[in-house]
This record gives sequence, structure tokens and C-alpha cells, in this order.
Amino acid sequence: MPPGVYAREVRYENQPRRGATAAEARALAHPVRIRILQALRREPKTNKEIAEALGTTPGATLHHVNVLLEQGFVEMQKERTGRRGAREIPYEATGKTRILSFEDNSPNSVDARNAILRSALDGYTDATTEARVNEWSVTLHLTSERLYGFEKRIQEVITEYAQDSPNTNTEKYGFFGAGYRHLKRQDRSRVENSSECR
Repeated sequence: MPPGVYAREVRYENQPRRGATAAEARALAHPVRIRILQALRREPKTNKEIAEALGTTPGATLHHVNVLLEQGFVEMQKERTGRRGAREIPYEATGKTRILSFEDNSPNSVDARNAILRSALDGYTDATTEARVNEWSVTLHLTSERLYGFEKRIQEVITEYAQDSPNTNTEKYGFFGAGYRHLKRQDRSRVENSSECR
């Protein structure tokens, strides 16, 4: 097993990426659920601990946890006894998101992509100036084949660095990226004159 890959993630390690089902996309179409998965990756937490990590209440997070649980994005671990003897159930992310794509333009996929972006922007906005690593923007001229190769190489780099295990010498960082095709002049005119912009 590669370093940093937990046993629960091995089930998805060699599976090809596939389009998310409508139910899977709906489950991820909320920024709070994205933040929950980020909080749980390699860090099992109870619902109360999830709420503390998100700065909300257990009641506000439980519904979202159950939605993720139903679609296999999180799993319950063995019940444990808390410090005061209370029954606790930790949850852990399964790593299922690593094989899903949201490339179609169905409403569910668009909502999921928007939720991922909103969650990332919220995390970036909440970070102090000193905690922000970098900002950059670039414009590239690519054929469809070069675009595919560009995305593939980025994914390979992310996968490589995602193998690193958390330890006392590491700190947790968040990165996000978004790509878009620049509108051509005729497309821009059409959008500006559409009813959506009125």
C-alpha cells in the first residue's frame, strides 16, 4: 500500500474515474458537505467534533453527515466511549470522491461543482493573510488534446502529493483550481443580450 493511503481508500485506488450519478452529485451539492469531507479525510471525527471543526452545531451537521453516509462518502467507525462515558460514533471519509467526475452539464453536476468551488472560496476567505500561500491566474492557448494532457498532469501531481501522511512535521493546506474557456466575441455578445443578463 503506498504511504499515506489508508486501507479504506484502497478500494478506489485502481478504479477508473467515472461520472457521478445524480444521487452522488446531489449529495455533494452543498458546500457544508464538502467541508465535512475535508474535515474527515484521514481524521475520524464524531458529529460533535465535525460541528466544532466547522464552527456550527451538531444538529446543523447531522443531516449533512447522513446524506454523505447514504451515498457512501463517509462510513461509521466502531462505537467508542467518550471522555465522560458517553457513546460516540466517529465518521471517516471513504475516499470515494477521488473516482468521481462532474463533467456533464446536468443541474446536479453543476450544483456539485459550484459547491466545491464555494467551499474552497469560503476556506480561502476565512484564512488570514499570513496563512494564504499564493494566488495566480494564467491564460493558455490549448487544443482539446493539450487541455486533456494539462489536466492529466495536474491530477498526477495532486495524487503524488496526496500520498504524504500527516505527522508532527506537516501542516494542513487547502488548494483549489478552476478552469474556464474564454468567451469568443460572438459568444460574449450573445450572453450580454440574453435574458439571463437583464
